[in-house]
Amino acid sequence: MGLDITVVAADWEHLARIPAGERLDALTDAVHPYFCCEACEEADRAVRSGWASPLGVPWCAEYRFAGTTGTYAWHFWLAELWQVARGSAEPGLRDGLDAFLGGLVWDGPDYEEDPDAEDPPALRGFPDDPEPWRPQLLLGRTPDEVPALARAWQEVAPRLAELRGPVADAHFDVRVWPDAFDGATALMREWGEVVTGAAARGWGLVGLPY
Repeated sequence: MGLDITVVAADWEHLARIPAGERLDALTDAVHPYFCCEACEEADRAVRSGWASPLGVPWCAEYRFAGTTGTYAWHFWLAELWQVARGSAEPGLRDGLDAFLGGLVWDGPDYEEDPDAEDPPALRGFPDDPEPWRPQLLLGRTPDEVPALARAWQEVAPRLAELRGPVADAHFDVRVWPDAFDGATALMREWGEVVTGAAARGWGLVGLPY
C-alpha cells in the first residue's frame, strides 16, 4: 500500500474560523510546512514518536507512531487483524475494541468496499459552512466524539493481554505481520495516546492522507 497517514489533533474552534477551502492547507502548513528554518527542521527530526509540534503552533499537534514510518499499511493491517480475531474475543473486550478501533481504523464487521458506494458523510462540527468540509481524509473525529474513544480505550487497555489467544487463533498471515500480537497491541497503545491526548485538550482528530 502506497498510502501514508499523518494524524493530527486540532482545536475545532480555530479550524472553524478558517475558510473551509483553506483548512487542509492550514493543517498541512502547521505540521509539515513547505519552507522552514534550520532550527525548526532540527526540532522536527528530533521527535521520532509521540506528540510533535516543531513550529510551536498552539492549535494543533501531530502524533507520530514509533514503528510505522508514516505508512498507513500498519493501521490497515491492524483493522484486518481485528476483523478476523474479534470473533474469538470475550464479548466485553470485543465490544470495547469495536468502539475503539471502529472510531479510528476499522470500518466495522459488515463493511465491504464498494467502488459504487456513496461518499462518506461530511465531517461534522462546522454547521455554518456553506459546503461540508471533508477532503479525502483517512480520519475525522470531532471533539464531541473523541471522549468516547478515550473511554473505550481506558476500558480495554488493561485487557490487551487477553487478545493473545484470539490473535493466535486468527492465523493472521505472518508474512505480513510476523509478531502480530505484539505489533498490534503496541500500535493500539499508541492510538490510546492519540485519543487520550486529544480528549485532554478538548480537540478533534484528523488523519491527513500523506
